[in-house]
Amino acid sequence: MPKTRDIYFEPLKQRVKWTQNSSDTFIYDYKYIGHASEAEFDLLMELLWHIFDDRNITFDEFKETYDNLRNFCDELKGLVDKSQ
Repeated sequence: MPKTRDIYFEPLKQRVKWTQNSSDTFIYDYKYIGHASEAEFDLLMELLWHIFDDRNITFDEFKETYDNLRNFCDELKGLVDKSQ
């Protein structure tokens, strides 16, 4: 089972954290996005880069992209579980 970590996003500085640490220890004002395995996080970063390129991303855009990817990954995992 892949280890998941929490994803946080700071829209003003356009910073992302994928961590097990609490947001209480962060220097910047990060907002919680969700959780992801390393593969899911890498896929999210690739997807965001593909969609937004060098343009700044709002919190809502980041969250919506994450939610869509999370739903896709969960559906895919469900298909795999059904076949076993």
